[in-house]
Amino acid sequence: MRIKKTLFGEEFEGTDEGHDRVRDDQALLSPREISLFIDEIEDLIYCGVSLPFTSKAVIDQKGCLETLEMLRDNWPWEMLEARRILSEEGEVLGRAEGEAQEMIQRAERQAAFILDQSQLIKVAEARAQETIESAEKEAAQVLHHAERDARDVYLGLERELDLLLRDIKELVAARLSKVRR
Repeated sequence: MRIKKTLFGEEFEGTDEGHDRVRDDQALLSPREISLFIDEIEDLIYCGVSLPFTSKAVIDQKGCLETLEMLRDNWPWEMLEARRILSEEGEVLGRAEGEAQEMIQRAERQAAFILDQSQLIKVAEARAQETIESAEKEAAQVLHHAERDARDVYLGLERELDLLLRDIKELVAARLSKVRR
């Protein structure tokens, strides 16, 4: 980690040029620090030299890319975890459905075997139904837990984003009031 001064004298931490992607929970940024990185990028864009007769400007590409890389390297783990859980949701549901199907097929095979024996027909039907109900109940529980976990991570992410948005709005309002004075 290194300290970098922005154009406006604010300080924040970022990674060295080595692009080391090892994550360390203590090095992750708070919403306020993320806001500082966004401000830095905004400052680099505003400080760009406007090209005459166009809406284009020449900006400090290296500075923008370094700031974006520092932001990416220190992105809050909650957001990464939410993305991981959402990407795995289908896999978890697919596994649960596959296991349920397997259990149902086993139950059906077991029921067919028992049905062949005329004296045990009623017992076989009861066991097969119990196995099917158990498999469906277990699949429903796995699905419920996966949905709850994804919802919890989503809500945590939403709270973090609300805080970040509030901080950004406050910073924009403060900057606008400075500009208006």
